[in-house]
Amino acid sequence: MRKQTKLVAVLSAAALLAMGASMTSFAAGWEKDDAGVWHYYDSDDEMVTDEWKKDGGKWFHLDEDGEMETDTWVDDDYYVAEDGHMLTNEWKKTVADEDEDDPEDGGEHWYYFNNKGKKVTDTDKKINGKTYYFNEDGEMQYGWHEEDGNAYYLGTEDEGWRAESQWLWLEKSGNNENDLDDDDDLEVVLDCSEDDNCDDEGWYWFQSSGKAYHDTGKKKINGKYYMFNEHGQMLYEWIDGKAVEQGSNAQLDGNLAKGELATTSVMRYYNEVEDGSRGNGWYQIDGAEDLDADGDTDWYYIDDGEIKYADGGAKDFATYDDDGAVYVQRIKVEGKYFSFNEKGQMQDGLQYCNADGGFYYFDDNGYQKTGRVTSVENDDDDYTFYFNTKNGKNGLGYTGLKDDYLYFNGKRLDADDDYRLYYYDGDIYLTNTKGKVQKSSKKYDIENKGIAEDDVKVEISGKKVVSVTLASGKTIKAEDLIADAEAQFGKDVVTEDQIVSVPFIQLYDDDIYTYTELAGTKAVEGWLELNKPNK
Repeated sequence: MRKQTKLVAVLSAAALLAMGASMTSFAAGWEKDDAGVWHYYDSDDEMVTDEWKKDGGKWFHLDEDGEMETDTWVDDDYYVAEDGHMLTNEWKKTVADEDEDDPEDGGEHWYYFNNKGKKVTDTDKKINGKTYYFNEDGEMQYGWHEEDGNAYYLGTEDEGWRAESQWLWLEKSGNNENDLDDDDDLEVVLDCSEDDNCDDEGWYWFQSSGKAYHDTGKKKINGKYYMFNEHGQMLYEWIDGKAVEQGSNAQLDGNLAKGELATTSVMRYYNEVEDGSRGNGWYQIDGAEDLDADGDTDWYYIDDGEIKYADGGAKDFATYDDDGAVYVQRIKVEGKYFSFNEKGQMQDGLQYCNADGGFYYFDDNGYQKTGRVTSVENDDDDYTFYFNTKNGKNGLGYTGLKDDYLYFNGKRLDADDDYRLYYYDGDIYLTNTKGKVQKSSKKYDIENKGIAEDDVKVEISGKKVVSVTLASGKTIKAEDLIADAEAQFGKDVVTEDQIVSVPFIQLYDDDIYTYTELAGTKAVEGWLELNKPNK
């Protein structure tokens, strides 16, 4: 036992000899009989019985037969050591007075004897800077302890001091038996009985007063925030903020009814069990079961326990994929833009952000890219994209002509093998395999369906196609080419195998972003919503 004071100090041989010299120097005093037992005689040479006698600043007790007592209880309140002196300001581990004849009956307990030699009972007492609790019989208490509605932890059987300003990983109170055989006699604190559904083990915080913290709100400890349930157990990992009064940490995620999901706004992340502090920063973790996001490990950004996620409602809702509605939001984190869905999972690759009205690209680390980006996966193939570098539209897919290259929401409009006619913003353009717009009127090998042949004469004015003339001599004017392209608007299937190609971007399980209709004289862009339920 790591006590702060010595338990029993046995008199040395020199001390006993000194005591013996004292005892034989006077008519009244101590004498040792032939059996080695000390007695005390008064000035009338009468043996003193059932009385305390002081010698050398210490008290000794004579029993009813006049024998000095050793290593035993006296009057159930005092204890004498092996050398007979009364214990004062000392610890002793022993059985209770009534159990001395049968030590197995009650077992040993620690007792503390004050400066008067009397055992401390029914109180708490600070000893050498640490606080201990004693019952009415003087037994030092240990393990879980409740007093005045407050919960404390008093260490193990051979420690006993009150935990203060510290974390402890402990069994719930109903599991600590304190050497009792009858479970009904267990001291249950914080309502964590054997039948309660709180976790069998957990982290507990004991305040400077020794009281276990057990409010269900967040608590700042050593500069970090933590969450607790009503049983005082620290909560960790994914937490449903509306259910923190549940009996155990395990009930805070993954226990909703089938088909029922939590809203991302109520979910919190409080690190792993080894830490438990409120999450801050980036975490690559399994998602919350209550969000139906537990099947994959994803990156999340946690800000004071709260998840960054697409929370803009309709303005973040773009289209549908095979799993339902798609929500994506571009959010600035630590000075950089990242993309998140409605569950808080970081997104990479090409993304459509409805609130910003355009396409963005995020690399494998989630960072938003600008400028020219090659090998952007789209429609099961790789394409070159260009994303704005200007403030205000930084990262937004470029639309239109740039340096004689034609782009549609960032996607460069390339021909596959030869040259291709593209419809863009009410006009027709001719591009090569690098997406460069042709400016010269001459013959080209055209790959568009219906007019795919070599040496097609193309009339171009100011980069726009005026007409094409086939080998048969048939001339198709620009307005007819435009009309053919616009007739494709709103089709469920869009391909580049048309007389004039209508540009598109394919994302989210085959849903397609392209021109969807002609409103007056203006072509309207949008999603075809091929995966829309009940479509």
